[in-house]
Amino acid sequence: MEALRGCPACNSTHTSDFLICKDYTVSGEVFQLKRCNSCTLIFTDPRPDASAIWPYYKSDTYVSHTDEAAPGLINSIYRLVRKITLGNKAGLVARYARGRKLLDIGAGTGAFAAHMHTNGWEVSAIEPDPDARKLAADRGLKTGDESALADHPRVNVITMWHVLEHVHSLQERVAALYRLLEPGGIAVIAVPNPESADAKKYGAWWAAYDVPRHLYHFTPGSIRQLFEREGFTSEATHWMPFDPFYIALLSEQYKTGSQRLIAGAWNGLLSWANSLLNKDTCSSQIYIFRKA
Repeated sequence: MEALRGCPACNSTHTSDFLICKDYTVSGEVFQLKRCNSCTLIFTDPRPDASAIWPYYKSDTYVSHTDEAAPGLINSIYRLVRKITLGNKAGLVARYARGRKLLDIGAGTGAFAAHMHTNGWEVSAIEPDPDARKLAADRGLKTGDESALADHPRVNVITMWHVLEHVHSLQERVAALYRLLEPGGIAVIAVPNPESADAKKYGAWWAAYDVPRHLYHFTPGSIRQLFEREGFTSEATHWMPFDPFYIALLSEQYKTGSQRLIAGAWNGLLSWANSLLNKDTCSSQIYIFRKA
């Protein structure tokens, strides 16, 4: 385990213990979450270092790195929603993009990147997990590992769908996004929101804490500060309307040990309704950051 010397986003040493959470997916281990008193980022500390993190991803139920094999009703719902939302994501990207060269970082099995390529975009994809890259290759998608970022040509759009929370070198990655974008280009960043109604409802059982795979938990304020420090402007925020339901169903299972579908769906509905009143309280947010 590596112990951090301060906040990974702003380097402040003024932090407080926040929660102790359990890894329900792979190891059953518990991890300490801390909160930065300066920028409000929540982060795991101590945490597995970059060389030790991969065993925590090795589960048939870690659905973002699988295609059709992950078992269980909730994972089946996830896959169905993923298919539905591909078009919504594509439309959102096209709405803000100034060009059609796209880099998808953390492409997983390549569903989004392949969808964009099919629709006429010039697409490249990065995925660190070799097993996921093999599944992406089955879609006819050539996917590189993270070393390919070093000399990657500039693009108009970079997408990271629920990926930034997994990256060990946080400030360095945001700086790399700025370098890789053409002037006027956009970074489209989707992350869970620990200030959502479902996060407050479930506390340490909130499924989107997903320790230790999720190293960070970005409040709306913390992620905007992080990108603005690197030179981006915050252009828009959008919600992910299906996420409150999926996360609440999974959180209910973690909390009670059983699939309480009615209770989970009800709590997801309450969180969804709360998001209608305040866009910064959705279970997951999509942030559009533009390079000047």
